Amino acid sequence: MINYSELSGTLGISVQTVKDYLWFAEKTFIIHRTSPYFRNMRKEITKSPVAYFQDLGLRNYVMGLFGNLNARRNAGFVFQNLVWSLLRERHVFSPAEIHFWRTTDKAEVDFVVTSGPLVTPVEVKYRDMRRPEIGRSLRSFIKRYRPEKAWIINLSFREEVKLNSTHILFMPFWDIKKTE
Repeated sequence: MINYSELSGTLGISVQTVKDYLWFAEKTFIIHRTSPYFRNMRKEITKSPVAYFQDLGLRNYVMGLFGNLNARRNAGFVFQNLVWSLLRERHVFSPAEIHFWRTTDKAEVDFVVTSGPLVTPVEVKYRDMRRPEIGRSLRSFIKRYRPEKAWIINLSFREEVKLNSTHILFMPFWDIKKTE
């Protein structure tokens, strides 16, 4: 999540300069700012966007992070960024939009794909799952919005379960582009 004040203080530049730099980074396709999903502005955090890199190779080069993905402390975010890229590629020629969801109660869903009235929450788990696990935040989103389907993207586990009227599909990340 982008915290303009924190970036400003860390870099020793004004908040406006940080915003200008991020604007240029977005316009030159280095990053993409993803906005929050909300229907209730009082309970859900709506201010700060999350930035994802359009090119993970460029990101890793700039940070000097080539080599073993498992050795990196931020491998979970890199995996989440990969899933974001795959979701964007999947929906490139559709009116779908990708958001994230976070509430003041600390519930969060990594991505919310919206297309008209359809809403699909997407959780990202950078691990080898062995059985279906549905976290508190995803349960909270499902209870609040009652989507038809939800996805839990992980390294290799595949299964489908039902929670109330929502079909939850556990799938490996390489299936994102194939799944309907």
